[in-house]
Amino acid sequence: MSWKCTFTLVLLPAFLFGAHAQQAPPAQRKDSTVVSAGISKEQLALEEQLNGIISQGDLALKSGDTVAAIKQYESARDLVQKEPLLAEQKDRTMEKLGTGYFRGKRIKDAIQVFSDRLDARKRDCESESAAASNCADAESDLCTARMYDSDFDDALVCFQDVEAKYLKAQKFSDFHEGTMIETMHAAETKVSISLILYQLGRTPDAIVSAEAAISELSSVQNDQSILSGIRDEAANSLQAAQTLLSRLKAVQ
Repeated sequence: MSWKCTFTLVLLPAFLFGAHAQQAPPAQRKDSTVVSAGISKEQLALEEQLNGIISQGDLALKSGDTVAAIKQYESARDLVQKEPLLAEQKDRTMEKLGTGYFRGKRIKDAIQVFSDRLDARKRDCESESAAASNCADAESDLCTARMYDSDFDDALVCFQDVEAKYLKAQKFSDFHEGTMIETMHAAETKVSISLILYQLGRTPDAIVSAEAAISELSSVQNDQSILSGIRDEAANSLQAAQTLLSRLKAVQ
């Protein structure tokens, strides 16, 4: 395998899928006959069952047992499809299953799941509001899977669309911290675009994209008015972008 393919395969999962692993577990609702939001005990029990299945999948994935993880995530999908009361959990379950397929190198299956998940977010994708960021998050996973399927031309167009959606969300954000988060996400997408441009033999363009990402990530990292966790994420992404830029310039 060539260096550029090896480097891309090493960098992208940590860069794009790392955030998923850091997400907090779903909040546990207080049990009662009917909670204040109108959630029945039956739905609470189903959600608890689903969370248990997904947690088992997460543990298996963390240990590197992708086969066991996928089995659990498929069970979670089947449960959601069977139980109408779990309709609100469909998106989370699809994300887990797609990521399981991706980590298990079942790329075609991952592409299908991520594509279906994106279709289900059509309202967010068409929204002229900050909700466009939700669509971009889902589409980014699809773009990554396409890249790993060596579909570089479609992956490039896909990531460019993701960047545009993050910029749209940035435009509609009504508070500074939200604006900087969307700036960071758009910059991280530029790093992915840079990787693909290099795969397509467009190294000068890849360098331009990486340099733009570094500038934007630096602005987020240096913004003392936002939460330290956001600055830390920007710093990690900045380090990856700087490493990529260094490699690109070395082979130019």
